[in-house]
Amino acid sequence: PQLDHLRSARAAGIRTGVCVYSWDHLSSKALIRVVPDRVFVWNDTQRREAVDLHGLPDDRIIVTGAQCYDQWFGSEPSRTRTEFCVSSGLDPERPFLVYLCSALTPDPRESRFVERWIRAIRNSAVSSLQGIGIVIRPHPERRREWEEIDVSGFGNVVIAEAIPTSAEAKADYFDAVAHSDGVVGLVTSAFLEAAIIGRPVLTVLEPELWRHQEGMLHFRYLLEVEDGLLTVARGLPEHIEQLGAALAGRLSYRERQRRFLVAFVRPGGMDRPATPVFVDGVERLA
Repeated sequence: PQLDHLRSARAAGIRTGVCVYSWDHLSSKALIRVVPDRVFVWNDTQRREAVDLHGLPDDRIIVTGAQCYDQWFGSEPSRTRTEFCVSSGLDPERPFLVYLCSALTPDPRESRFVERWIRAIRNSAVSSLQGIGIVIRPHPERRREWEEIDVSGFGNVVIAEAIPTSAEAKADYFDAVAHSDGVVGLVTSAFLEAAIIGRPVLTVLEPELWRHQEGMLHFRYLLEVEDGLLTVARGLPEHIEQLGAALAGRLSYRERQRRFLVAFVRPGGMDRPATPVFVDGVERLA
């Protein structure tokens, strides 16, 4: 429908702007065939996508940063770690990980991978991982996949119920990530939120998921921009080693994640929110 809005506005003589909302909208969605007056993008990577993939004039592109992520900068947990663990059903005496699920369309069952991932953790030789807590957060569009999944046999594993749309549910999501000892997933924009919150972000490259990971241009940005946002393992054994290093404080990630965020989320600098830049661009367009 956005294309219909764009054509109608142009036909009515109204100035138009396309606002790129997510990390993959220029690389995995439809071509912008009708050229608007302005295209608002997050960063120079998306600027190149707009020019090279869509043939848009460079002088119509405005880099604003990712205004949708401003809400996560400078936020603080609403509960202590102990309060969060008790309310979530986790052992407060143990560290815990958050697994952030993906959209993954078409339809591989991510729950099968997650069960295999948990077994690898529980059976690992790293003692700190064997009883570690795990919070699984299903993707809002794929919750049915988890309705019949029983994780009680693993012990100290919970599946989060709330979708982070209300203020309370957003706080629950934020608290989970902020108090965690690491965040894991396959391919999700929530990686960026976890990095903003300051947690190590890890992934496993699986051959059967190549089309969703390295086969997708936007995922490769997480590996390549400023040496990559993600700590990457090719297979579960390497991933288990990386998780052990993260728990022991031996995983180097902070400076690399900071450089990525400056390049991809806040190109004006970590202390410069994107929303005012975006608003200024819209007002100048009008």
